[in-house]
Amino acid sequence: MNLEGELREALRREPAPTDFTAKVLARVAVKKQRRVLALAMAAGLIAAVFIPPAASVYHRRQQAQEARRELLIALSITRTKLLQTQARLERAALRSTQGHTP
Repeated sequence: MNLEGELREALRREPAPTDFTAKVLARVAVKKQRRVLALAMAAGLIAAVFIPPAASVYHRRQQAQEARRELLIALSITRTKLLQTQARLERAALRSTQGHTP
């Protein structure tokens, strides 16, 4: 057995095929395209998962702010009406006491 000779034969240099570089570059390009596609899909998935809830929260917050504004207006109107009613009652009470003087 010539183990050393067999090893040399198995490990001897061979020239690369003529289209080796083109094949390697094509494979690298395909891998880059797959990576870009995977990143784009991941970004799309993230957007699909997070944007609708964020939009919903924004919409609810806007509704809450509008409801708060409407409540403040209603309270202001109620306060004004109560003050007007209180003034009328005081005037009526004053008239009734002035009209019934002994």
